[in-house]
This record gives sequence, structure tokens and C-alpha cells, in this order.
Amino acid sequence: MTTSASERWLIRVDTGGTFTDGWARSPDGEVRQCKVLSSGVLRAQVEEVLSGNALRLSGAMGAESGVLVEFRVGERKVVSWDAAKCELGLDGPVDLEMGETVELTAGEEAPVLAWRILTGTALAEEFPPMEVRVATTRATNALLERKGQVGVLLVTEGFEDILVVRDQRRPELFALGQKLPEPLFEQVIGVKGRIAFDGAEVEELDLAALREELLSCRSDGETVAAVTLLNAFANSDHEKRVGELLEELGFETCSLSHELSEALHFLSRTETTAVNAYLSRIMGSFVEGLQYAKNAGEGELSFMTSAGFLAPPEECLPIASLLSGPAGGVVGALAAGRTAGMSKVLTFDMGGTSTDVARSEGVIPFRYEQEVGGVRVMSPSVKVETVAAGGGSICRWELGALCVGPESAGSNPGPACYGQGGPLTITDVNLLLGLMEVEKIGIPIFIEEARKRFEELKCAMREDKVDLPDDRDLLEGLREIAVEKMADAIRSVSLRDGADPEEYALVAFGGAGPQHACAVAEKLGVSEILIPGEAGILSAWGLHCAVRESIATRQFLEKASVLAPRWMDLLRGLEKESLSGLSSEGSLARVMCELRLIGQDSVIEIEKDELVELNEMLKGFSERYRKLYG
Repeated sequence: MTTSASERWLIRVDTGGTFTDGWARSPDGEVRQCKVLSSGVLRAQVEEVLSGNALRLSGAMGAESGVLVEFRVGERKVVSWDAAKCELGLDGPVDLEMGETVELTAGEEAPVLAWRILTGTALAEEFPPMEVRVATTRATNALLERKGQVGVLLVTEGFEDILVVRDQRRPELFALGQKLPEPLFEQVIGVKGRIAFDGAEVEELDLAALREELLSCRSDGETVAAVTLLNAFANSDHEKRVGELLEELGFETCSLSHELSEALHFLSRTETTAVNAYLSRIMGSFVEGLQYAKNAGEGELSFMTSAGFLAPPEECLPIASLLSGPAGGVVGALAAGRTAGMSKVLTFDMGGTSTDVARSEGVIPFRYEQEVGGVRVMSPSVKVETVAAGGGSICRWELGALCVGPESAGSNPGPACYGQGGPLTITDVNLLLGLMEVEKIGIPIFIEEARKRFEELKCAMREDKVDLPDDRDLLEGLREIAVEKMADAIRSVSLRDGADPEEYALVAFGGAGPQHACAVAEKLGVSEILIPGEAGILSAWGLHCAVRESIATRQFLEKASVLAPRWMDLLRGLEKESLSGLSSEGSLARVMCELRLIGQDSVIEIEKDELVELNEMLKGFSERYRKLYG
């Protein structure tokens, strides 16, 4: 029997690099929240060993009585859980003593663990009817850590080294040794056949020769392929035929560039297509796992895209989910700003691994190409700047200087104060400075472990014959480095775009955002700070504020005078295309155009809230150009 929308749980979960945040509303209107480690592990401290098979823990970890039954502690299985008494029963003795940390796991993804805690559903029970929305960094982390599925890249003959040569930029301009990003696919096949810029075929596609090379790849076990052929944006016939051949030969995953982007830039299209193929299995298995755990017949499962929209599982492309988590935060921050009567906001989302910042004047700011893990991806996304400065950013002495990040302690082992042997981090620095209320933290905290790691940092400095300042000044210095990194990220989305941060309010959220908001605002000259009531889980709440939307894009490489007579017809066609995938109640939200002067490569985005004639766009371009460049 199908349940009505009012009888379903509303579940919103954002999985970050360190923590997974959950927000839920039950069918009777009760709001629940949770925060669990993204490793999918619950962690608590042993307060008392009641017997060989029973423990009293430091807290209930948000789990109702009975929910933890069938979870595992090492080799032992949980047979009882009393949340009121925080007593855990096991099917055999464990070698744990008072004060030690105990970890419980069900071997499930962190979002599923959050669902169990929010709804009070044990492993042996089916989930209640739920309408679930998920944001995740799964694809992002796999790309950063190079843990995707390697395959073969097919490009037009003569461009086989495109992912190595790229655009020949030197990342570190004056460095003698350049550290270039490693290409995702080392195996490359040059495809014979050529399409001209205007879409005409100038060289016939040689499928016979390609078949032999692909058969060799299949015999080597390759099942993943990315296809990017020159000028496929103008004529995709060759790419489609290559895709059909790949399917015929049994390639399980195949990404075609014309299906992902219609943009001109060959390098960016190639990198985008390679990323999508590289991450397809990672995201596919993640989505399937959530669908299976949820019992998807009851209610809906949606995923947040990088653009801040909701998409069903079948439309959740890897390239569209790279900034899924930060997008949820921006949506939530804008909603909080509107509630407080603030339309011009700087969003400041500081988590455990990184800090994401954005600037908005009431609507989601977009961009259409971003770089993640040294790879450029062409896909609509929220315009955010990310810096490797979070609560888990590692503090160390290196090459005669104090360093904070970019490496992070993550959720495992986490900061030193988590008691899992982790390094000194910004979280530890804040703890040692007395800026954290230990009793309000949901996991065990070990301040002595933080002190040990701090002493190790001081020893490393002494070995370099450094005159040490007093402890507080040294800790403040480490914190100052992190704050400056975050302030500079906000400058990049404000001052460098011609906007004065003093005219905006700072919306601070994330696990560590409010803790650093005043220091960041002081550096920027910002006088208003808004901290939402549930700042720690605002990205999850942002999922609740998100809606189904659709973007239709088209590239016109023509002069304005040539395009003007058919401009409105083109816009109406795009409007119809974008609304076709939505409900009958959908409406046009805004129109954005990227314009440039003839002979220039840099574009300026002009935004309108309705269909307007081309001369209105050109007028806006002229005004914006003068503001930016004089």
C-alpha cells in the first residue's frame, strides 16, 4: 500500500569529509537531528565495565533503545542497547577498560547510519516510508584521492597526449620542478576520423581499425571508456557511432562528451568526460547502496547537484555531484539570510576538512567550469571557493615555518583530541585555547592527547633552534594562519569580483564556522554576522529548502548583430526545454548569458529575471564591463 506524503519521514543528510549531518521531520511533526562520523562508525567512551559482556558508555550517541542491536564491536555483536542507561550488551567478552574508546559499526554507508538514528530503525527492521534527500562528497573525495575506476580514453587521432600537455600552464610559475596533475586515464586510443568546426565530415570514421584496438583493451580487462572527439559539439555522429561500438564490445561504462557538454573547449570537454567515466562506478555503487538500504518502493530518494538543485538517482551524474555538499550549505545559508531580512550575504561554511565560501545577492551564484583535484569540469555549479582550512587541518612545523593544511586528519583518525592517534589540528588548537565546551561535543574528547601533539610541534621547532613564544601566542599563531586562509577565500569571491565585503553580512555555519566567524569578519571589515540556530547541520537543512530545477544551456558563436533577429525565439526554445523535465507548475526563474568582446576569451555573465531583448543584455554587459575594468 502506498503512503501519502504526510505519512512519510522527511530525511535530509549531508555527508562531508569528516562528519555526516542529518535533519529529519517525523510524520507527526517532530524534528530530529544527528551528526555522525563519515566513516560510518559510532564512537563513545567506556564509563564502566558492568561485566565481561556489558558496558556503560559515556552517551547514547543519539541512538534510541534497541537501534544498535546487531551492530558490531570488533568481533562481537551487540545483543542489547538501553539508551536511557547507556548500557550495551554483547554476545561475548571484549577487552576494553574504563576510559577506553569503543567503536560500533553496521558496515553501512554513513547516510544510512544517519537514517537509522533519526528514525530509530534497527538493523533487523525495515525503514519507515521516507522522502530522502542526500548531499555527498563521495565523488569529490574519490577524485581528490584518485580512487576511481581507471579505463581507456578515446580522442581524435593526433590529440592522444591532451591530458598530459593540457594548456601548458605552469602551476607554480617560478618553481624549477613543476608538479603536474596526473592524467586520470593513461591508456589512450587515437580515433581516425575528423569533424570540422562547422560540423562537416572531413575524414571518415575508421571503425574497423578502432574495433581491433578496443578488442585488445577488452582482452586486458578494460570495461570503462571516455570518448571525446574534436568538434563533437557541432556534429556528434562520430561519437555516437563509437559509443555504439563500445556497447557492442561489452564496455560497461561509457561517457560521451556531447552528452555532457556542448561547449567549444576541447580540453575542458575531454577532462570532463574522463572525470565522469572515472567516477561512474563509485557514484553508481553509492547510489544503488542507498536505494537498496532505503527500500526505495516507499517515498522518494533525491540527490543534491552541484548547482543546488535536486535530481532523481538516474540523473545523478558524477560530474554533477562534485560540489553537492557545498551547494546544500549555500542554499541553507540563503534561506537563513532571507528569514533574517538579509539579501546580500557571504556564506562561510567551515567543516572538518575544508572551508567553502560564496557571495550572493539573494539567488544562487553559478559558474559553469570549476577545477577539482587539478581537473577542470564543465558542469553548472554553485560558485564557491574552497580552501583546505577546516577543523581537521593538520598543524605542523615544516621547512622552517608553521603550516596549517592542506592535509586533513579526516574522520579517521581525526584530530588528536579524538583519541585515535591523530595529529595536531585546528580543532586541537581551539580546544587548547579554551574555545570549546567539551561537555557539549557528541564524541569523546581527550585534551591530554592534544597537549602531547602540541609538545611534539614545539620539539620540532626547538630542533631547528627556534626561540619559542609562549604557548598561547603559538596557538594563536596557528589559528591566525587558518583564519587568513579563509578570509582570503572570501576576498576571492568579493573584492576580486568588484564587490566590497563590508556591504555584506557573514552567514557562518558548519561545525567550526561560528567559532571563527568574528576573527574572519574582523579581517574583512564585515560588521554583521548571522549564525543560524542549527549552524552545525545547516547543509542538511539546506537540502530541505532545495527544489527541483533544470538548466538548459546553448552555445552561440555568433556576433550580436547576426543573433539579434532570432534571439527571442532561441530564448523561448531554451525556456521550453528547461521546463519540459519539471512539473506543470514550473516557471522561469532567471536567464543568464555569458558575453564577450570579439577577439577576447574572458566572458562576463549578465543575469535577468525574465526573457529580454538582446540589446538589454548588451546594455548590462557594457555596465558590468566598465565596473570591472574601467
